[in-house]
Amino acid sequence: MTALEVVQRSENRYRVGAQAFRLGQSWQPYPRLLELARGELRRLAAATRASSVLAVPCDGRILIAAASLTRPEDGDLLRPGSTVPQRTGRFCPTWQAEHELVAVEAAVRLPTGRTIGSLATVLTVPRTPVTMSDTVARAARTLGAALAG
Repeated sequence: MTALEVVQRSENRYRVGAQAFRLGQSWQPYPRLLELARGELRRLAAATRASSVLAVPCDGRILIAAASLTRPEDGDLLRPGSTVPQRTGRFCPTWQAEHELVAVEAAVRLPTGRTIGSLATVLTVPRTPVTMSDTVARAARTLGAALAG
């Protein structure tokens, strides 16, 4: 596997090799989704002043596919590639309470109505999510429309 650059040996340990890294970078949950989501996530994070993520379903959990993080401490939980427990396709309420976060989510839908993921703004508990719902929903609709175009 080292000869194929899938893994790289470093001292007595192995880590991801260059070829595995390149393969991972080309992964897409839906064509053009990551490319378009990154700009929308930056705008959403700026508008809400909170970390924003693109979440897609993955093996019974939620995979953070892309993120625009506003707080360094969100990096451990919400970095792209991390997974989060889900309940009925949404961030698990128990997980949110455990980490003192509230995820304000909106589905990203194709013109066919098919849901391919969600955008979420993740707030610390003292902040009120009520005013964020419209902003997140608008960003999710904008992303869905851009995928159709």
